Amino acid sequence: MIRPGLARACTAMLRRDLTLAWRRRGDIAMPVLYALIVTMLFPFALGPEDTLLQRIAGGVILVTVLLSMLLALDVLFSSDIEDGSLEQLVLAPQPLALMLGMKILAHWITTALPLIVATPLLAAMLHLPAAVIPVLLLALLLATPLLSLFGAVLVALTAGTRRSGMLLALMLLPLCVPAVIFAAGAVAAAQQGLPWLAPIVWLAAALVLAVALGPLACAAALRIALDA
Repeated sequence: MIRPGLARACTAMLRRDLTLAWRRRGDIAMPVLYALIVTMLFPFALGPEDTLLQRIAGGVILVTVLLSMLLALDVLFSSDIEDGSLEQLVLAPQPLALMLGMKILAHWITTALPLIVATPLLAAMLHLPAAVIPVLLLALLLATPLLSLFGAVLVALTAGTRRSGMLLALMLLPLCVPAVIFAAGAVAAAQQGLPWLAPIVWLAAALVLAVALGPLACAAALRIALDA
């Protein structure tokens, strides 16, 4: 059970990051606009054929959401490093992994959640059947936290490194391949009328493991980066 003082600290950290993100509302809109523009280009490039667009819709949306989240990952800890609050967080009596978990949750809420809300519009652009959209949304609800957790660990490793954006993308993209494969497999199975629950269960299991170990790995990586 979380102690009352620790619960208040977690709530304060989550509220702080959400408030700071709300003050930079333009940054929240950028990944959504990027996803909309990229998705809009596919019908123009491939033509208006419904069968082709439906076949690639799931993979296109998943990859577009992944790339859109990459736009916001690089700044996950940058403002905290610049104003010195990250060092104070490391020295605080609260568990660093738990505090970083709250920061990752706030990042997911402000980055991935708007993309998930916009997903039905992206699916409509690619003529994805309405019956498949709930499976796509469920896959994104499980896959996007994985991307945030993986990304947070890598951002912590590259904290303070110049031009870390390209390095972050090169390290993160291979780690995202299994999540994209399982999510796309669930969407493809739903489109073909086949059982789609197995890939979702694998995604859920991976998410549980990542939630348990990701903040711990992020805390360790951040301590290494700050000590370097």
